[in-house]
Amino acid sequence: MKKSKIWRIKGFEGKFSDEEIIELIRRGEIKPDYCLSTKDMKKWIKLSDSIYQFYLEEEIEK
Repeated sequence: MKKSKIWRIKGFEGKFSDEEIIELIRRGEIKPDYCLSTKDMKKWIKLSDSIYQFYLEEEIEK
């Protein structure tokens, strides 16, 4: 099954799938204050305010 690449990360080239964003968080390549968006969103949101905040908390607990 093809991974849906719908997310953009401000300052990064290309689009990312959910799995790719989670991996970037786990590797420490993107931080809570980085911003995400999709073509349907009208503005950027911080990673810490997104559905990915769970993965950020997981990294803090380690």
